[in-house]
Amino acid sequence: MRIFSVVFLLISNFLFAQPLTLTIESITSKDSLPNQREFKLKYFIKNNTSDTLHFFFLPKNISPSTGGSLTKEIYYKIYENDNFIEIGLAFNQVTLEKSEFDFEGATQTQKDSLIIVYFAKKVEEDVDKLLKIFKEKGTAGLLDSSNDYIQKIYKKRDNYYHTLLPNQREDFEAVFQWNKDRYYYNEPNEFYLDDNAKHYFEITLVALKEEFKDKLDAELYNKIMKEPNFIKGVFVSDKVEINFNSK
Repeated sequence: MRIFSVVFLLISNFLFAQPLTLTIESITSKDSLPNQREFKLKYFIKNNTSDTLHFFFLPKNISPSTGGSLTKEIYYKIYENDNFIEIGLAFNQVTLEKSEFDFEGATQTQKDSLIIVYFAKKVEEDVDKLLKIFKEKGTAGLLDSSNDYIQKIYKKRDNYYHTLLPNQREDFEAVFQWNKDRYYYNEPNEFYLDDNAKHYFEITLVALKEEFKDKLDAELYNKIMKEPNFIKGVFVSDKVEINFNSK
């Protein structure tokens, strides 16, 4: 059913003008350490219509194409010459979110307190409550998925959808790190990156709708189904060359 849905959306996109454009602006690299290369991806999504569009999309992360089928994240594919290569988690992703605190000269207790204050702001929870949980149960207790504030995060994420105004373009960045490994094993496949080949990077947004029914609040789902400009579709960028050379 998942494969059928995506194929149907792809065919629909070819037959009709796409309401969204997904474009890679650039992907640059630098060798931050002897055995580590850092890539910075810049991309944007553009509303090609005169309507305000809504669609399921979580902009903070990018996942490999081998990830879950009901993801709201953009996923990437890597090609060697013209061939898609399924090498799984080739990258570690680094957030671009800036720290709101300075650890210089702080004791471990002070660092813990600063992190919990920051975390409390993110989850919209009482600082004293989180400090109490941390003192009693440590980090594992603080991040336990059964906690009510963690459940609220999950629910907020599940119900989130993105909005673009008429003809709006929205820009995004992501940073990845590659440890320069050339051999990958993703059962039952194994692959070795050819140092002499050209490699390309592509991103895709699969914007589903009805498929998320079981994850949404019933009232929100009914509202979405009545909204004519809540779109679905498969939006694919052009391929851009990425530097996997050893030098």
